[in-house]
Amino acid sequence: MIDRQNTRFPAQGREWNELKQELECLRQGDMKWTDLRNLKASYNAGEALHEASWAAYTMFSGDNYLYGNLLYPSLNKMAEDITKMALEMLQAPDDGFATVTTGGTESITLAMRAAREHRLAKGPVNGQPEIIAPFSAHASLNKAANLLGAKVIRVPVVNFRSDVAAMEAAISENTIALFGSAPCYPFGCIDSISELSSIAENNGLWMHVDACVGGFFLPWARRIGREIPEFDFALPGVLSMSADLHKYGYTARGASLVLLRSEALAKEFQTLKFDEWPMGTFDALTVAGSRPGGAVASAWTVMNSLGTEGYEDLVRKICAARDLMIDKISTIPGLKVAGEPEAGVMGIVGENETDMAAVRGELSARGWRTGPLVQPQGFNILLNQYHDQIIDEFTDTLRDIVETVGSAGAMAEYETESYGG
Repeated sequence: MIDRQNTRFPAQGREWNELKQELECLRQGDMKWTDLRNLKASYNAGEALHEASWAAYTMFSGDNYLYGNLLYPSLNKMAEDITKMALEMLQAPDDGFATVTTGGTESITLAMRAAREHRLAKGPVNGQPEIIAPFSAHASLNKAANLLGAKVIRVPVVNFRSDVAAMEAAISENTIALFGSAPCYPFGCIDSISELSSIAENNGLWMHVDACVGGFFLPWARRIGREIPEFDFALPGVLSMSADLHKYGYTARGASLVLLRSEALAKEFQTLKFDEWPMGTFDALTVAGSRPGGAVASAWTVMNSLGTEGYEDLVRKICAARDLMIDKISTIPGLKVAGEPEAGVMGIVGENETDMAAVRGELSARGWRTGPLVQPQGFNILLNQYHDQIIDEFTDTLRDIVETVGSAGAMAEYETESYGG
């Protein structure tokens, strides 16, 4: 018998104060999430709301939402409130149905599983099930397809939005769903959801709208007078949506929603029913089993703290900052904003052979954090209500970098950069 020892585990435990000091040392190289140079993922609605969100999370930190029925009815009540508010916000019918999930990837996976089951209910698929999406669709769609044994057909975009005619032409007997984004994560532009909805209806296909980044932004943008095309359940062909609570919903991670047009669709195509094991019937609406009760409590707290007026005020500030950012960037030779962004996310790409790899690399060296764009080359940024404070500094820095580094030839290094987790 081989004598195996646990050499990675400490032989004796250590006190929290010592561990806390080590954690603080480990974190010294991390960017603070509220840093105004964090243009990657800082959904900051203010310190007071953040504190309330985490206080609520802590109150329910030991509670498992998996056992809402058995042990924690308060979590079910809060989830019911959350989903009813979100369904109303996204113009769902009275019998609309939503489920709290752990994140956008799970929400999209559940929607695509429902789409597959919806198609299989009509008869077998002769080949591999296919999902048709714009090239700009989030990578989590491919994660979902891989888990489901499906294939994503990515269609090139036109002016940073879905090419409706090309997507319709890609439909085959194996197609199970059409997929559009509101907005797409790389560029912040809303796909042609109305046209795609009609095509889905005419072909008897499932239509999903990925509003993970826009679900808690676009409805309020419309209410404050911004021109926002129809993208939600107001369109009859839209059967499911995904919307992240922990993005512009401002709740603690991880919390998202998958929303279906009706409860009947959820019961028939989203729910996994199983009873061939010792513990009887197991009806699951989610991929994850255990889920943090704290995330549900945080979402309930934030949504009730902000209300419609609070969300509208935050969106108003971000839209103003975005408009100013677009105006400033338009004056920098060699750069342009990708399309016409409609939410808090936007893409910045190069013109006239500007080496955007070198530009983004130098931005990073100067302390600015952005997301990579490869096709076309550039970077994307996400704005919060405080970023109006850094627009002049950021665009002045960007202008200086483009003038001095824009043709440095760093593309080889850029293309090997990995994004994701």
